[in-house]
Amino acid sequence: MTSTLERPVDAPSPAPRGPGARALTWAGAIVGGVLLLSGAYSAVDLLVMGSDDATTTSERASYDAAPLVEIVADGHVTVTTGGDRVDVERTASTVLASARYRTDVSADRLLVSYRCDWWRPGFCSASLDVTVPDGTAVLVRANDGSVTATSLRGALDVRVSDGETDVSDIAGDVTVRTADGRTSVSDVRGSVSVSAADGEITVSDVSGTVTTRSSDGRTEIARSRSDIDAHASDGDVTVYGTGEPVALDISTNDGGQTIEGPVDPTSSVHVRIRTSDGHAAYLGPRG
Repeated sequence: MTSTLERPVDAPSPAPRGPGARALTWAGAIVGGVLLLSGAYSAVDLLVMGSDDATTTSERASYDAAPLVEIVADGHVTVTTGGDRVDVERTASTVLASARYRTDVSADRLLVSYRCDWWRPGFCSASLDVTVPDGTAVLVRANDGSVTATSLRGALDVRVSDGETDVSDIAGDVTVRTADGRTSVSDVRGSVSVSAADGEITVSDVSGTVTTRSSDGRTEIARSRSDIDAHASDGDVTVYGTGEPVALDISTNDGGQTIEGPVDPTSSVHVRIRTSDGHAAYLGPRG
C-alpha cells in the first residue's frame, strides 16, 4: 500500500506596504521615541533631586533703583512692588550642575540673570524672587519655570518658554509671550497683549484694549472695558461682555458661533473674534 502526502499550499505573500503605511509607521516610531525620552528625562530629574548630591542654595542682594529691571532665569520668577530699592533673592537647586548669577547696570537698566550651565549633565533650577520700586518697568525672561507678577506700577513684558504665567494688579501695559503653558492676566489698568503657542489664555478686568493670539488652546476674556481682538488657530474663544452694546465681528472656519451679548454696529467699542478650528462665542456679563 502506498501513501501519498499532499504538499502544503504555500501561504500568499503579504501585499507590499504603500507609502502611507510606511509613513504612519515612522510617525508612530518617532512619537513613541519622543515620549520615551520625555519620560526618561522626568525620571532622571526625580532620581537626581532625591539623591544625596542634591544641593539647594539661597542668597540675597540689593541694588539701586532703575527705570527698567530685566530679569532672566532658568527657573521660577516672582516679581512685585515694594520699597525704594531692587531686592533680589536667588535660589538654586542643582545636582551635578551649577547656576551662574550676574548683574549688569547701566544708566536706565538693571539686568539680573540667573542661568544654568546646561552643557553639564545633571539637574539645575535657578529661580529669582524680585521686589522693585513703584513705577519700575519690568521685563521677565523665564526659560524653564513659572512666572508670577503682582502689584506692579509700570509696564510689564513677560516671555516664557515652558511654564505657567500669572499676572495680576498691574498699573501699566502688559505683554505676555509664551511657548508652552497656561497664561492668566487680571486686574490691569492698561492694555493687554497675550500670545501663546500652546496653552490656555484667560484675561479679565482690563481697562485698556485686549489682544490675544493662540495657536493651540482655549481663550477666555471677561470684563474688558475697551476694544478686544481675539484670534485662535485651534481652540474655542469666549468673550464675556460688560452688558453694554459693542460692534461685533465674529467668525469661525470650522466650529459654531454663539451671540448672546448686546451688539450695535455703531458702538465705539469693537470686539473681533476669530477662530480657525473651534467655537466662537460673545456672551453677556459673566455671573
